[in-house]
Amino acid sequence: MGKRMLYTLATMTGTAVGVGASAVGLLRHQAGALRRAFDDDAHRSYSTFAEAVAPPRNYDDDDSAALAIIGDSWLCGIDVEDPALAPPNLIARGLGRILGTTVRVQSTALPSALSEDLPRQVDEILRSAWLSRQLSESWTDERRFAIISIGTGDIIHPIHGTIGIPVLNQAINRLQREGRYTVFVLVCPNLGGLPGLRDPLKTSLRRTSRVLAGSQWLAALAARATPLRATGSLSGTTRRSLLNESGRFPSTLGYAQLSSTVLAAIAERIEAPVEVDRSLDIPEKGEAARRPAPAPRLEADPEAAVAADAAFEAGAAS
Repeated sequence: MGKRMLYTLATMTGTAVGVGASAVGLLRHQAGALRRAFDDDAHRSYSTFAEAVAPPRNYDDDDSAALAIIGDSWLCGIDVEDPALAPPNLIARGLGRILGTTVRVQSTALPSALSEDLPRQVDEILRSAWLSRQLSESWTDERRFAIISIGTGDIIHPIHGTIGIPVLNQAINRLQREGRYTVFVLVCPNLGGLPGLRDPLKTSLRRTSRVLAGSQWLAALAARATPLRATGSLSGTTRRSLLNESGRFPSTLGYAQLSSTVLAAIAERIEAPVEVDRSLDIPEKGEAARRPAPAPRLEADPEAAVAADAAFEAGAAS
């Protein structure tokens, strides 16, 4: 009986070791495939921005605001065919409507960026003549905004990247101190929820991304920046329609929802009194598409008003 028991235990131990080795091998295979796809994303098309986005018609206050977009695929607008639908342009247009001013926007966000790319992107923003405070006659901190999204690449590529909380903290501090920006941080999304993933990689990414998102949230609060949840932004419809077919970055609709989340946070941060003018929801292109301005109101003529009232009463009496 003792020999049988020892044989049974040995068999069970060998089976457990075999299953564990198989799971580790599968995890390595899945992670390697995801890394290769992530590296290929770096060669996809994306929009670069350094331009002025005009305010809504008849709303310009002859000043301007500055908007810096920094980070990775979740903000750069990867594979968006129309640059007007990429986050830098969407956020700039919305900001122009909130503030009633021209918005100077520049994006340094890149597909598949890692935290180690963040210092260089911040350097480019801080050296930018386009976003310089001198271009605004009466600039205030309420008109300078920086949006950061980073961390996905650090999880997918842990060999080359680092979980860059110190790097993020330094970037926030530099943008605030040297650029006088109000900073918003789009924390790492829940990568375990991306479509097409299977265990054990799905569970591993979910745990790691949640830890990183929590750390980024606390780092942003500690640096007096505003943290935003990317995962919470991508809700309200099926997740597939909000993510690209690959599942690694947002679709055009997903970018629109992320941009809306950023704009809502900006409006709340600066306590902007927003009155929505629905007539401006449809972008107009060209002079032929512009609606004619409403006719000016004429001051009422008291004598004409009395004559009109008398005529009305006469008509009613007859």
